[in-house]
Amino acid sequence: MGGAAMRWWMAVAVVALSAGGARAQDLASVQARAIAALGEGYVARIEDQRMTLTCPGCEGAPAVELGLGRAEDNTETRLRSGYTSIASLDQQCRARNPTCRVERADLGRAVGWVSAYRAGEVAGSTMVLLRDGTRVIARSVAASPEVARGNVDRLRAAVLPALVGP
Repeated sequence: MGGAAMRWWMAVAVVALSAGGARAQDLASVQARAIAALGEGYVARIEDQRMTLTCPGCEGAPAVELGLGRAEDNTETRLRSGYTSIASLDQQCRARNPTCRVERADLGRAVGWVSAYRAGEVAGSTMVLLRDGTRVIARSVAASPEVARGNVDRLRAAVLPALVGP
């Protein structure tokens, strides 16, 4: 292989390695764990960088979504430095919905937050975790706040560490 071709392949390898972060195949590797964490009746579907888990037979038909992506807007840096505080995120959330509450929710080396809110007859909870430019979001909607937040908490314990790393 000539020098130019070798440099091209090295550049491709660097780009592939630097992309890092959680990927769709990571979702496939945790699919069974996610279903087990949420309990009997849940089914999962993976499409692109998103896993959707639903329980049609459960009371209130709760739904959960795990999403993977990149966070390149400096939110992680601002959160780590304290420039963006959990109190300011809580204030922004309450401005949109008075029932919304935000708490810090770091996991391993990932920084993040979890919100809980009501929207009419539906309750929701969303966890956002950021690490080295990778963004993992777990979002749950259900008939009750306890189920919505409980689903996110169960995924945080059983699945999210595999997606954000130690």
